[in-house]
Amino acid sequence: MEAFDSATSAAVGVFLVGLLLWGVGGWSIVVDRDLYPPAAKLALLFAALAIQLTAQRRPALAFGLMIVLLAGDFVYGPSLPLWIALTDVIFLAVSTGSARLSVVVGWFAFLVTVGGALLALALLGVRAALYAGLIGVALTWSPLGYGRAVRASRRMVDAERDAGRAELAARDAERSAAIGEERRRLARDLHDAVAGHVSAVAILAEVAQRDPGNIGVLQTIRSSSLAAMEEMRTTIELLTGPDDSAVTTRLASLDGLIEAAEAAGGSVTLRRPDDLSMPLAIEAVVTRILGETITNATKHAPGAPLDIELRREGAGLVVEASNPLGSEVATGHGNGLRNMMFRAESMDGTATAGARDGRWHVRVRIPLEAR
Repeated sequence: MEAFDSATSAAVGVFLVGLLLWGVGGWSIVVDRDLYPPAAKLALLFAALAIQLTAQRRPALAFGLMIVLLAGDFVYGPSLPLWIALTDVIFLAVSTGSARLSVVVGWFAFLVTVGGALLALALLGVRAALYAGLIGVALTWSPLGYGRAVRASRRMVDAERDAGRAELAARDAERSAAIGEERRRLARDLHDAVAGHVSAVAILAEVAQRDPGNIGVLQTIRSSSLAAMEEMRTTIELLTGPDDSAVTTRLASLDGLIEAAEAAGGSVTLRRPDDLSMPLAIEAVVTRILGETITNATKHAPGAPLDIELRREGAGLVVEASNPLGSEVATGHGNGLRNMMFRAESMDGTATAGARDGRWHVRVRIPLEAR
């Protein structure tokens, strides 16, 4: 039930994003090709919403309907809201559908990416072909990899459950609780590792649409797409490994998100003492928290400077970040903020976030000798 509630929330979120793109003039992927009347746009949004809701229980049917909808839209579009809805349908088709459907979706992602790049090459040139290929990676391969990671997690959970049936009831209950926690941890990791990069790609794609000749933005879109794929690969390797020794989340992992924020017109200043050292587990937690902080600042206050400071206070590590409030003030009830607080608490620390004196502040304190 929780999974369906989450999928419904995602479908409604895509619908609202579509309304937002409509309102700001970003409906069509191709600049100056907004040919739909308002009634047709509204009908397309409701059709995409219905298909996303159908994908929760009938993923194969929903995927087929979405392909038909996109094919019909191609003549007058392509429409960006429909392609964003496609990412959710791909994720549900791969994560909840059959293995055969997963293969079909994989071939579809390949054909869309390569075909779109070749079509752009023939009509618009090399730069447009590269841009189309990167968008294809972001809109099809990213949700495809995310869905496969979730399938791998479910297979691992099923294998653990089958192996534990012969053991005592108490041990079986303990293992089930551990598996549940592992699934929540993986969900947080996938959200924090991949969603930030995918959000950066979406924001930068909007910037590139306004300024098609900006090579720097295009290069940052490419690096953000590759970073998202690398994060997914690392997470999948962790799923199939024997332990957590493969974790390599370091502060250097933030470079891609910082570049994306700067390409969107903002700036990120990260200050830390040269002699500041911390255990790998704490550095991983701090990196994930700062990744969410940078993503939120880029999304809600694009173009505003973000100031981040890491310092030692007594036996603890203090992280403070602030940026001027943008036009979209976060309410503090999103999954990202909850994940930040949970990660800090997992290291016996605390995390707070909120608006004060015209700025958005994030403060984290973690003992350097946390368990």
